[in-house]
Parts: sequence; C-alpha cells; structure tokens
Amino acid sequence: MKKVIWIIIVILALLVGFIPITYLTSGVSKGYLELKSQEALRSTTWWFFLYMHIISGGIAILIGWLQFSSILLKKYSRLHRIIGKIYLASALACSLSGFYIGFYATGGLIPAVGFITVSCIYFYTTLMGFLLIRRKQIIQHQNFMTYSYATCLSAVSLRLSVPFSYLFTDNYILSYSIIAWTAWIPNLLVAYWVNKNREEKIPINLS
Repeated sequence: MKKVIWIIIVILALLVGFIPITYLTSGVSKGYLELKSQEALRSTTWWFFLYMHIISGGIAILIGWLQFSSILLKKYSRLHRIIGKIYLASALACSLSGFYIGFYATGGLIPAVGFITVSCIYFYTTLMGFLLIRRKQIIQHQNFMTYSYATCLSAVSLRLSVPFSYLFTDNYILSYSIIAWTAWIPNLLVAYWVNKNREEKIPINLS
C-alpha cells in the first residue's frame, strides 16, 4: 500500500514538475494574471521572482523524490549528493521567491499569510536539513528533508485542491484563501507521521 501511494506521489510530482515548461513556452496563464494587481503586473521585480519561483519549484519537485530512494543512497551516494545540492539550491530559491510573491497573493491577507508562512517553513526545513547532514546527524537530516519535500509538494496539493474546492463554494477568493492553507498543512502532518515511523524503527542502544 505504501509503495502504491509513493508511486502516485511520484507521478503527480512529475506531472506538476513539468508545468514550468509550459510557462516558458506559452507564458503564465491569463486567468492567473487577471486577478493580480496592476502594481504587481507593472513590477519587473515581481515578474523576476514569479519566474524564479516557477522554475526553481519545478526543478525541486522533479528531483526531490529521488532523494528518498534507498538504492540511490546506498549504491550511488555521489549522485545522491549531487542531486541534493541541486535540490537545496532550487528549494531555497523557490522559498525565497515564494516569500516575496506571497505578499501579492490573490484574495488579500489570509492567503498571503498562508503562502508566506509555507515559504518560511520551506526555507527553514531545507536549510536545517543541509546543516544537519553537514554535522553527520543523518536521522535528523532525513526528518527535515521529509518536511522540506512535503512542503515542496504543496504545489501538487494546491492543484489537486482547486477542483475539489468548487464542490463547496463557487467563490474563487474564498476557495483560494482556504487552499492557501490546506495545500500544505496536511502535507506536514503526513511528513510528521513518516518521521515518527522512521524513528520508531531505529534500534534502541541500551549500552
């Protein structure tokens, strides 16, 4: 059952991870831009951080799941470290750019706080994961990177949540305000459960 769930997560990650390619070839969707303020649309800084967020987020989603492969870790540890460095750079860039564009979130304060908060969590968990592996604290590193990628996958959760939100309300602003929080809070709860299971499997040293 766990393998099936993991396969579904990987497939969704790959599908969402390739979305930035369409943005680069066709541009950002008009529906998304119509809801943005003229202040944002006229700002070259906003456009810069928007595309940084899209591209870096896509890369992080596409490669992040590979870091949880035991085969890659045990047999191709050098490749694991290379992918890890790319993920680190992408995740930090994604979180920082997400923090900035979060202030321009559609719907006002509630969704803005949601997106800014998840950006801070993403940055913190990713940076801590990096610092912990530098200190050779492997389990703690795995735990924080689990939180990091769970936060990264909020982009996947967000896209899955949009069609379901219309089952409860046709008010786009209201649904967007809710999704700004539900896209990542359940992910962190799942990550917490994964980490607890990992810790419970660690043999206790009684010596």
